[in-house]
Formats: sequence, C-alpha cells, structure tokens
Amino acid sequence: MKRVLLNGVLAIFVAGSCSIDAERLAKDRLANPEVSTSEICYACKDQAGFDLELCNNMDDTYTLFYKGIEVKTIQAGEMEDKTARDFVAEGCKGIPDFGS
Repeated sequence: MKRVLLNGVLAIFVAGSCSIDAERLAKDRLANPEVSTSEICYACKDQAGFDLELCNNMDDTYTLFYKGIEVKTIQAGEMEDKTARDFVAEGCKGIPDFGS
C-alpha cells in the first residue's frame, strides 16, 4: 500500500514539474523568439505560428513578408533604432497587425 501511495505522489510531482517547465518554456519562447538568419533575411514565427521575414534590399530599405506575402517596404530609419534581427524578433513577440 505504501508503495502504491509513494508511486502516486511521485507521479503527481513529476507531472506537475513537467507542466511548469513547459509553461515556462512557452513564455520564454514568446519573450525571446528564435530568429533564423540567411545572408540577407531574418525570419521567425509569431505567436500564431506564421512566418515573419525581413529582407535587406541592399539599398537602405527592407522588404517585410508575413505568411509568405510581401507586406511593405520600409526604410532602415523606420526600424526604431533596432537592428533588422531585433526588429523581426520584436514583431514575433505578438501577432503582427499590418492594418495600420
């Protein structure tokens, strides 16, 4: 009987620990999205799992893509003093709204 009770308590503890770790990892992922880098583009996934990509046009402008669709071209000065990588990471911390 003691063994069954001990195993039950241990299972509850392990399951609880795993869910706490999973929740913390999910929050960390949202706070610090992983940004992949190619030679001229930076990309990450937003909270909904869609791709956000910023590509350097090599003429002091960048093209922004969301869900694989070109959204707009922005000037380097429009990135709020952020690097292209940081600009994309900031966009992936939520769900971008390009309506405005």
